[in-house]
Amino acid sequence: MNVIQCAVKGIRESTVRPKMIVLLWSFNLLVAGLCYFVFLRAFGGAVGTSALVKEMVHKADMNVVVEFLTSASGGAVTELFVIVIGLSVLYALVSVFLYGGILQILIQKGGRWRFAETFFAGGGRFYGRFFRLEIYSLGLWLTAGLIFILINALINFNFRDSTNEQTTFVFTIIKILFAFFLVFLIKMIMDYARILIAGRDSRDVFRSLLEAVRFVLKKPAKTLALYYLLGLAGWASFLLYKVLDSAVPQTSTVTIAIGFLLAQVFIASRGWLKIAYQAAQGRVIGLI
Repeated sequence: MNVIQCAVKGIRESTVRPKMIVLLWSFNLLVAGLCYFVFLRAFGGAVGTSALVKEMVHKADMNVVVEFLTSASGGAVTELFVIVIGLSVLYALVSVFLYGGILQILIQKGGRWRFAETFFAGGGRFYGRFFRLEIYSLGLWLTAGLIFILINALINFNFRDSTNEQTTFVFTIIKILFAFFLVFLIKMIMDYARILIAGRDSRDVFRSLLEAVRFVLKKPAKTLALYYLLGLAGWASFLLYKVLDSAVPQTSTVTIAIGFLLAQVFIASRGWLKIAYQAAQGRVIGLI
């Protein structure tokens, strides 16, 4: 099965599972709402709670961040930092559970089964294994970090005396793109490792991670092409959302409601894409 076929199969698998998309949407909406009110409270304590501040937080305006950093006390900044770390850890822990549920649904074959029971059972069943996988993946992140540091040092050394701003700009972009490549590579490897664990019901997490690494290195063109092809679908949904959102001036209750609904559709599309990734990559490795 080629890359296009795998991508189409993955998108189809995701599209026919509206219950799972709604569940992932609910999770993302809950996290987004929690982050909004937490940040609004943190920023409000330093720069006020006016309607303008609320609008700036809603639009992720960097001006409110700059104002906060210049006006807030050290204690407020520390508190916000702790909150960000806490929310990030919470999001990561719940995401581990969600991956288990998604894969349990995708690998479920035949018979009579209920969605909620199967999803939450899968989340609990694979949670310990996927959590260990996250710990083992620290080795990959460390390796990627060292590779990036070496490449960055090599570039800086060779062009340390360069005064050409265009050259400096080009190599800065190259370093950023290379950093994103490493991040996405590890995320892709983690996807295949989770699929191997769930598809085979394997308890040997470390071996599954090594096998995922070997699989990706053995078929880099196919795995990377599929990953970035689906990524383009994600970017397309984001650009469509931005175009539609900018076309609706939020000047009344109706237009504000329309903007809110558009945002929810975009959030739901993120869940749809996450399912499509697991289904498509499962096709590549032959376990879904």
